[in-house]
Amino acid sequence: MPYLDGADDRIFYRHWSFTDDPRAAVVFLHGFGEHSGLYHRLAAELGTHGVDLWALDHRGHGLSGGDRGDVGDFNRIVDNAGSLADLAERSSPGTPLVIAGHSLGSLGAIFAALDAPRRYHAVILSGAPLSPLPGLTEPGSVDDGGEPFALDPAVLSSDPTYRDELENDPLAFTEADVHALLSTLLPPAWERLAADLPSLDLPVLAVHGSDDLVAPLAGVYAWRDRLPQLRVAVFDGNAHDVLNDTAHREVADTIAEFATAGARSAGVER
Repeated sequence: MPYLDGADDRIFYRHWSFTDDPRAAVVFLHGFGEHSGLYHRLAAELGTHGVDLWALDHRGHGLSGGDRGDVGDFNRIVDNAGSLADLAERSSPGTPLVIAGHSLGSLGAIFAALDAPRRYHAVILSGAPLSPLPGLTEPGSVDDGGEPFALDPAVLSSDPTYRDELENDPLAFTEADVHALLSTLLPPAWERLAADLPSLDLPVLAVHGSDDLVAPLAGVYAWRDRLPQLRVAVFDGNAHDVLNDTAHREVADTIAEFATAGARSAGVER
C-alpha cells in the first residue's frame, strides 16, 4: 500500500489516474471522520474529464498512523499536503496542480495555497466552514451539554448509497466526542482566514449544498466581497457532503471544468 513520510506519522494516500496525459491533477484533503477511499466516485467522474485525483488519509484517519481522530494541527496537514503534491508533480511534470479539500480539509487546502501560492493553479473548497461555527469559537471550549459531536449520515448526505457506505465503513467514524479537539483547532484557523485569506491571488471555487447544516452556506457567502475571485456553486437539496450527495456527478463535472479551465470566470456563481 502507498504511504508517504508525513510530518510525524506514516500517511496513506491514493492516486486515481485514467490517462497518461492528465489535463490537471487535484490534491485532495478529506474532512473529519473520513478517509480518502470515500471519494472513489469523485475520482471516477474526474477521470472522465482527464483529471487525476491524489488524496491522503489525515493523521488519525483511515489507514494513516496516529490516534483515531487526532489530525494534529493545520501545520501538519499542510506539510502532508505538500508531500503529496510533490508526488503528483513528479508523476506528471507540467500538469496544472489544484489544491482541494472538504470541510476541515478545505481549511487545510486554503492554508496550503497561502503558503505556496505559486505551486497551485486554483483552489477548490467543498462544504467549507469559512466563518466561525456556533459552539466552536473559543479555543479549548467543550459543549456544555456533554453530547458527542454527531456527524449523523442523515445530516451529511441524502444519497442512500453513500449513507450506507458511511455507516458500514470501518475506516470512517460518524460520531465522536470531538468538541475539545475542534474548538482548539478551528478558532486559530478562523483568525488566520480573517487575516490572510483576502491576500490569496488564485481562482477559488466553493461547491456547497443548499441544505448544509454543518457549515451553513451563509458562512461562504460572507466572503464574496472580500474575495472577489471566489465563485460559489450551490447544489439545491444537497447537504454537507456535497461531493457524495445526490448531485455528486454534477458537482464533479463543475470541479473538473474549473480545474481544467483555470479561468476566474469558471464555475457556477449564484
